[in-house]
Order: sequence, then structure tokens, then C-alpha cells
Amino acid sequence: MYDVAIIGAGPAGLFAAKKLVGAKSVVVIEMGKEPLDRKPSENPKDAIFGIGGAGTYSDGKLNLTYEIGGSPEELKRSAAELQMFIDEVDSILVSYGAPKEFSGTNGNELQELKKKAESAGIEFVAGKQKHVGTDKLPRIIDKFYRELKKEGIEFILDTEAKKIKKSEGLFEIDTTEGNIKCNSLICAPGRSKAYWLRETLHELGVKTKYGPIDVGVRIEFPAEIYENIERIMYDAKFRLYTETYDDMVRSFCTNPRGFVTTEQFDGFVLVNGHAEKEKKSKNTNMALLNRIILTDPVEDTTEYGRSIARLASTIGGNKPIIQRYKDLRKGRRSTWERIGKAPIEPTLKEVTPGDIAMALPRRVVQNIIEAIQKLDFVMPGIASDATLVYAPEIKFYDTKYITNEFLETNVSNLYVAGDASGFSRGIVYAAVTGIISAEGIKSKGKSPKEKLK
Repeated sequence: MYDVAIIGAGPAGLFAAKKLVGAKSVVVIEMGKEPLDRKPSENPKDAIFGIGGAGTYSDGKLNLTYEIGGSPEELKRSAAELQMFIDEVDSILVSYGAPKEFSGTNGNELQELKKKAESAGIEFVAGKQKHVGTDKLPRIIDKFYRELKKEGIEFILDTEAKKIKKSEGLFEIDTTEGNIKCNSLICAPGRSKAYWLRETLHELGVKTKYGPIDVGVRIEFPAEIYENIERIMYDAKFRLYTETYDDMVRSFCTNPRGFVTTEQFDGFVLVNGHAEKEKKSKNTNMALLNRIILTDPVEDTTEYGRSIARLASTIGGNKPIIQRYKDLRKGRRSTWERIGKAPIEPTLKEVTPGDIAMALPRRVVQNIIEAIQKLDFVMPGIASDATLVYAPEIKFYDTKYITNEFLETNVSNLYVAGDASGFSRGIVYAAVTGIISAEGIKSKGKSPKEKLK
């Protein structure tokens, strides 16, 4: 029996455990391996599951501003409070070896880029940012993990949570290695297990609502096209509204001189990207994501996104689809022969040349084409015929849990955190939600004045 069980050892789980050190008996249940035992190149699931979560092997970009990766309003906190939490996350990661240097605050050049983007109808969201790198972040997470173990946090690895029950005030977690009981439960299984979390917590009577989903592609182009922007902000954030449908499209997870990768889910495969500190490619890649909001009577954005992903995987033979931008624009499928005419070489080879428009909705395809054309104003050359387009890239942030300011659900002592909660998008905000949920557990039974300390 434990005071607290945490499902998932990603940023949310690790930082929740850190906050609970010495205050409670804590067990962390993780279906993957230790950080340095994960081998994504050999086992695709190692890229998603394991200590540190999916972010450990996905470039390690740290957005250190409350404006990127989450919302103060949704978390029922002030911007100042969230910035304080973000600074705490940064300080802890630096203590384990993350770099002190950052980008995104270069005054004059940053302002010039803002002006240039605005003149094209594009919003440029700037903020303090660090790039750790896929080659360095696992070692940092490994130090963090081992320190938590020394401090008394128990980890149960290679173990999947299957069911959650509540009886007589206690939670019972049915795992592949047996049952675990606890007084309080933090559910932070990550974006890849968001669907499982939703279905499982619904059985407990947890209240949710539907939110948006991001559906799009990852584009790859010569690194020189992004160089001027990279000097200002490593992973620049652009948002725009398309001409035809007036839909919002945003850039996400830009990887200068990086590599396009895959994420293997049950029943489908998605694309992603990462970059390393030492090993470099000749290309840069970024995601372009189309925000989709469904309304009554069709609201289940999770099922909608999963149906798109399954269709794309069927067309691609359980591989992502790759297409030249020229072919996408002209409405014809790509072949290896046509891709071979491009002056750049794809960094992801386990793909199927084809027609992305057969998998993604027409509206999304049109929005992506218009977004690339618009971004060409701030990144001349990105709308080149040779730009490579990979699909699908889908971010499942759509299930929104109804919680209090500590992320406690309507089921007493049950908390949600991380990307599966719908409150975070990325490493830092996920970590913040873990801290908030842990503070909620620690504050139970305290007076209002004590909670503010």
C-alpha cells in the first residue's frame, strides 16, 4: 500500500515524484525501460515509452515561457504563478546537466522577425527556449531518475497499467505485474496512452469534455532555409489563419539539421522529428498542424484523429506517407523516382511514396498548402517544389478533464497530469502539471493559509 501511485514516468510523473519526496510513500508505474536502456532505433516503442517519456527521445526542446505549451486560464493559475513553476522545472533540469544557455530573447533581430511575420499575417510567438538534444537528454533524465530512487521513490518498470478501480476510498491499479493499492493517484501516462486514460477514467465516473485536435504533416527542407531564424529562436513558433477556410495552422517542433522519425501506436504509425547536439543532417524539419474543433453532434475528436491515422497507415502499408510539395500541390502521387529528383534526401527512409490527399481530409490538405505558401514569406524557399511532406502527424490533446486548480478530478484524490490530461503540450508544461498535482496531494487537510505557503 502506498500513499501515492503515479502512472507514467514522463516529465509529469518525474516532477510529481520530485515534489513528493519525503512527504509521502510513492510508487511510479512505467510501461517502458530506464532511460539508457531505451533503444528507439531497434524498438519503436522505446521512442514513446520509458523513463522520461516520449520527450526524452524527441529532441529535448524546453520552452520556458507560459505562452508556449499550455494555458494559464485552463490551469486556473496566473501567468506569474506558471512562470514560477516553469523556472523551477528549468532549475531542476539544469542541476542534472541541462544547458544554462537559451535562445529566443535576441532583442532587435527578434523584433524584426515579428514585424516581417506580421506583415504576412503570421503571428510569431517568441520566448526563452533551450535545446538539449536527443543525444544528451537521456543522460540528464537518467541522473534525475537515479536521484529520485536514492530519495526513496519506488519505480516499477516494464509494467503496464490495465484497469483502475476505487473501493472504500482506495485505488487499486491492475497491472501486468499484479495489483497496486494507493490512497491518491496521479494519472500521467502520456499522449500515446491518452485514449486508454479517457476510457479507463470514464468507467470511474470522471467528467471530461471534448477539446481540439491537431492534424497535419511534417515538412523537410534544406537547413539553409531556416538558418536566419534559427539564430533568433531555435524552434520558432508561427501561427496563421488560412485564406480558404480561415483555420488556424501552427508550426511545431522545428528541428534544425535534424531527422524525421516515426511513432508507433497500436493500430497506426505517426511521424515526428528530433535533432541531436552532435550528429547533424543537412535538412531541417518541422510540423505544420491544423487545429480541428468538432461540434455537436460529432464531437469526439480522439476518434476522428484515430480514424485519420488508421487510414493513412493503411494507405502507407503501416509506414508514413511521403510526398513532394510539388506533387501535393498538383494533386498527384509521388514515386521514388519523383522524390529522387529533389535536391534533398529524406532523413526517414521507412516511408511509402504516395498521395497524402488520399489520407488527410481535403480541408486539412488545402490548409497545409496555403500555410506553406504563406510561411515562404518569412522562410524563403520553404515552398520549393522539392520540399518533402510526411504524413500524418497528429497530436491528441483533445480530452479535457474537469478539475480543480490542483488538477484533481471530480473523483476525490484522483489527479491528471501531462499531455494525456489535455493541459500540456510538451516537456516543460507537462512537468508543471506534475508539480501542481503533487502540490494538491500535499495540501490535502491543510488550512487555506497553509496551502498558500
